[in-house]
Amino acid sequence: MKEYNYYIFDFDGTLVDSSEGIYNSIIYALKDFGIEENDREKLRYFIGPPLFHSFKHIYGVSDEDSNRLVAKYRERYKVKGCEESVAYDGVAEMLKHLKEKGKKIAIASSKPQHFVDEISKHLGLYDYYDFVSAESFDKTHSSKEELINTVLEHFGNPPKEECLMIGDRFYDIDGAKATGLDSAGAVYGLGEVEELTDAGATYLLYNTTDILNF
Repeated sequence: MKEYNYYIFDFDGTLVDSSEGIYNSIIYALKDFGIEENDREKLRYFIGPPLFHSFKHIYGVSDEDSNRLVAKYRERYKVKGCEESVAYDGVAEMLKHLKEKGKKIAIASSKPQHFVDEISKHLGLYDYYDFVSAESFDKTHSSKEELINTVLEHFGNPPKEECLMIGDRFYDIDGAKATGLDSAGAVYGLGEVEELTDAGATYLLYNTTDILNF
């Protein structure tokens, strides 16, 4: 087993179960658009990729309408996001253990950084991070590859064999492959074994403590 010194985590579905707030805010945005959506299994696919692309892909809307839906989503999420988010069991302890071992911890998330920071502080996770690479409200279409590269550049482009990307969706695994990193697929939350295996995840994590075996 390799030893990694840089751990790059996705946020939603990997460190934090924010599904309740995400689902409710998507339903809120769609309702304003005239779409009634009650299929939460369908909404699961919003967790991971940028909302802009998900609205376009799942509902077939235009760029303009997708931007409108994202804005409406945020209208509710900025009020309810913290209270409808919980850390997965063992996440704080896992991050603490990595820090005590001298590992660097970063976030690479398609979520706006304001929300990542706010929720992380609310849940007591923020102080474990060395760096956060996330979206801004002005730029919302970054690929996971771009977000990961921002992390690598922040750390001075360390050897890629020392870096591990951890996420719960194919989007995270694709980003790791595009940047030449190993990846770990988180299946203790919303992640699915088949999706992450098909995407080519180097490892699968069945609980948050599995990563401590690396």
